[in-house]
Amino acid sequence: MKLRFDEDKCIGCYACYTACIAAHHSPEEEDANSHRVIRTVKEEDFQKNICVGCVHCGLCMKQCPKGAIYREEEYGLILADWEKCTGCRTCASVCPKGVIHYDADGKMEKCDGCIDRLREGREPACVRVCCVGAVY
Repeated sequence: MKLRFDEDKCIGCYACYTACIAAHHSPEEEDANSHRVIRTVKEEDFQKNICVGCVHCGLCMKQCPKGAIYREEEYGLILADWEKCTGCRTCASVCPKGVIHYDADGKMEKCDGCIDRLREGREPACVRVCCVGAVY
């Protein structure tokens, strides 16, 4: 399973962004981040916000010098082993979507495809709430 994002369908409603925060953080966390990134796209006289997320392409995994990023076998998602991550930021430099960020300890954070939800037989939070099918 790979998450896909169609920016032409995205209406910038932030539903996936907030669902991601709710799925990965408790309400008490003041520094909670979404694993999705809001971007403003401008085309001539038109502007809109889109909510970009990881599509699990694997480029970050191929470039990680410590082998901290790997492809999970059952769902094919690209995940990170925070014990191995040194925070070198090589992964962010090759991410075509620019969706990798770092936690307070300097460790890489990115979309995990809601792996825990998948293992429970549920779909990723962003997919569940996207009313226009931009995330699938």
